[in-house]
Amino acid sequence: MSFARRSLLAVAALASGAGSALAQSAPAAKSTPAAESMPADSLAHARKLTAWFFSGQADSVHAYMAVNDSGKKVSTDEIRATLERMTGRAGAETKVVEEKFVKRNGSTQYWRTGEWSEFTDEPVVFRWAFNKSGRIVGIGFNPLSKAPPIDPN
Repeated sequence: MSFARRSLLAVAALASGAGSALAQSAPAAKSTPAAESMPADSLAHARKLTAWFFSGQADSVHAYMAVNDSGKKVSTDEIRATLERMTGRAGAETKVVEEKFVKRNGSTQYWRTGEWSEFTDEPVVFRWAFNKSGRIVGIGFNPLSKAPPIDPN
């Protein structure tokens, strides 16, 4: 299956048992007003970002990436490479099992647990980590059994 086809079909996937995180290394782009004012726990916001990400709309996702302490953020090429790794390992989402917000290391995260066409051993958890403005500070994906611990209530 081609990268483009996998990208359009998949909405979450598995890169490795340890998961993955995008390194923030590309020069920062101008932020958009909508990205500055979206709450981190907005299900509509998380779903929109997920749809953009898995349909290969890296520019749209990039507009919502946070700038790191060095004044840089993930490039669109890095976003696309992460999508390719994910879709190459897990295939396409076949069923959404659960969507929720959790706290991890003090950051709000959207967790989308689903069943996948190419990774059938167990569900996969796709995660967005957000700052307080709803900008993306990280992305991750793991089999459910290897999802990272969340903050205690």
